[in-house]
Amino acid sequence: MNEYYKNLPKKRMGAGALFLNDDEEVLIVKPSYKDHWSIPGGTVDDNESPKAACIREIKEEINLDASHVTFLCVDYSPRESDEKNESLRFIFYAGVLTDSEISNIKLDNKELVEFRFAPVSEAEKLLGHKLARRLPKCMDAIKTGTSIYLENGNF
Repeated sequence: MNEYYKNLPKKRMGAGALFLNDDEEVLIVKPSYKDHWSIPGGTVDDNESPKAACIREIKEEINLDASHVTFLCVDYSPRESDEKNESLRFIFYAGVLTDSEISNIKLDNKELVEFRFAPVSEAEKLLGHKLARRLPKCMDAIKTGTSIYLENGNF
C-alpha cells in the first residue's frame, strides 16, 4: 500500500489574496524575480493548507495579519512543460484595507520590491496572464458573494 501512495501524482499549489482599497482598486505587488506583477501570496508548503499558506505569505511579504481571509476561487492549470507540472491556485478575499492598514504595509525588498493599488483594468495588464484571467471573475465573485472554480482561468 505504501508504494501506491508514493506513485500518486504531485501537484503544485499556490495561494494568494485579493485586497481592495476604498476605491475598489486591487493591491498588486512586484516580485523581484518575475517580469510581471502579482498579488500577495505564494507557494503552499508541504503539509500546509492553502489558507494557512496564504496567511503566512501575506505576513512575510507585506507584514499584514490576514487571518480573516475567506475562500474565493480555485483554478486548475494543466502541465505547461517538463519543468512546470499541473497546479492548483487558491485565491482568498482579504477585504478592504483601511488607510491605517495600508500605511502598515512593509515590503522586505528582497522578494517583493514594490506595491500599489490599481483599477482592475490596469491590474489585468500588469499581472501575469493566468492571474489576469482570474481577476475579473474573482471580482464578480466578491460582488455576488460566491466562490468559483476555474480550469485554466475559465469557468
